[in-house]
Amino acid sequence: MAAAVQWEKLKEKASLSEFEIHTVPQNKSIPLWFIVGISDNHLVIKKAKYHTPSVKISMDRIITFKDFEFVYRCYERWLKGDSSSRQEAAKKSQNTAYIFALIAEASKQRV
Repeated sequence: MAAAVQWEKLKEKASLSEFEIHTVPQNKSIPLWFIVGISDNHLVIKKAKYHTPSVKISMDRIITFKDFEFVYRCYERWLKGDSSSRQEAAKKSQNTAYIFALIAEASKQRV
């Protein structure tokens, strides 16, 4: 599924109601929960309210489509265990873990 399609699905879901999802670590780390909301044409990441453990962020994170699209290109390689894809994505975006989780969430949703 194309990045733009997944982005629109996530924005639509967040516009109906904020929702909580968790990170998708590939090592033995404990997944961290966060809220996904929307503001203008961006997704907003906040600390979780209902699930634990929550991410520890000092302020909300803004996810732009540009960031989402770039990290999306690295996602499939990351899923297959290519650790360099994570490093490549992290050089461009400090929100890589959140975007990977967003992509995983959008992949689960029906069109």
